[in-house]
Amino acid sequence: MFRDDYEKFMKIMESRNSEKYEILETRYQNDYFLLFAKMSLKNTIFGEYWTNQVGFNLGIFVDIFVLDNVPDNKIKRFFFKKHSFLLDKLLTMSAIKLDNNYSMSVRLISNAMHFILKKLGLTTNYFQKKANKLFRKYDDIETEYVSDLTEPSQFIVKRSHLNPPKKVKFEDIEAKVPNDYDYVLRLIYGDYMQIPPEEERITHIIENLDFGNY
Repeated sequence: MFRDDYEKFMKIMESRNSEKYEILETRYQNDYFLLFAKMSLKNTIFGEYWTNQVGFNLGIFVDIFVLDNVPDNKIKRFFFKKHSFLLDKLLTMSAIKLDNNYSMSVRLISNAMHFILKKLGLTTNYFQKKANKLFRKYDDIETEYVSDLTEPSQFIVKRSHLNPPKKVKFEDIEAKVPNDYDYVLRLIYGDYMQIPPEEERITHIIENLDFGNY
């Protein structure tokens, strides 16, 4: 979602106080370490390796990514993206320790940083605020470029690649998609029309799954 639409959506969800869905996001959970939101189904469990390290429950979810304005100047955009990447990594390292699903070198570096950040008193909430302030730096400027600044995609596109949206048929409904959806899909996924080889198919590592009453 574009930032304006995302903020409208957040206000609607806050006002409805839904009994069925919960929004997981940095403004609501002090130890939430992802810079995109999740719309989580209450009374379900989607247990990943890190869920016992945080104070919020992760149910079956849909990710919600925000498109923020980024500088039109290429050099400024490059450093803005690198700054975002760094804060994203520090936020994750401040909140959780990696497990054996990661290589030993990555695990050692990340978990050492986790220990150091804790000792320095640099909390997850500290990095949440830093990152959100950076992401919204260009809120009041109608830039030509927008970006999902969160990992792993961090893709940057021109606004014209997305707007005005097109309507396409999907099963029995019409859905809005980016104006140049082929360009956007190739930017994120490469040749999205080809099924990747089995060894490159990556998904969540689930340790506990509970559908509740569903």
